Amino acid sequence: MTNKSLLLLVVALCALPATGVNAAAPMLGHQTFVDVGTPLADGSATGNINTAIDFTIGNLMSTSHNSGIFAGMPETRFGSVMFNQNVPTSLSFANAVFGSFTSTSIMEVHNSSGQGAGVVGFFAQGTWTPAARFRSGPLPADFTISFTQTPALDGFISNSATFALPGPSSIPEPSSFGMLLTGLAALLVGYPLRRRSRHFAMT
Repeated sequence: MTNKSLLLLVVALCALPATGVNAAAPMLGHQTFVDVGTPLADGSATGNINTAIDFTIGNLMSTSHNSGIFAGMPETRFGSVMFNQNVPTSLSFANAVFGSFTSTSIMEVHNSSGQGAGVVGFFAQGTWTPAARFRSGPLPADFTISFTQTPALDGFISNSATFALPGPSSIPEPSSFGMLLTGLAALLVGYPLRRRSRHFAMT
């Protein structure tokens, strides 16, 4: 293959990433949850959620609001779920329909007690081991839960949550492909030209 042919090939390849690759991969699916039991903050139904460390979801239940691989999954209950926001692996729940989730990190992402209500939100990352009806696993997953207390500090507590399976995160962005192919062009075209120039210099 001539140097001119190599150059044309590299230029053509460099044009592909801008149109053929998406930087953001879609999620595999999401599932919403509600609490049909009595939530607790530090062991109390009226505990202050804004200062609590231990939280209890009274009776976690999946809803019919779902998408992706969770579409059509029936509503199902998980029972009481407890976690300590300072213990990364303390959040876990499971049943035969859904499978099991165990956290590897728990992060508080919101905490406020203004306008008559208290709100605190957590973002947990972990591993989902699916039930037999789903694809094989385990898979990385996210669990986001928000607690609300009305009135703030010592009122009624409620919560809701969303479970999500992120899509593949290893797909490079188009700009990364562009830089890779630019480097390839330098190797395929620059090196033969350098050899040719050295050859003429020696003769």
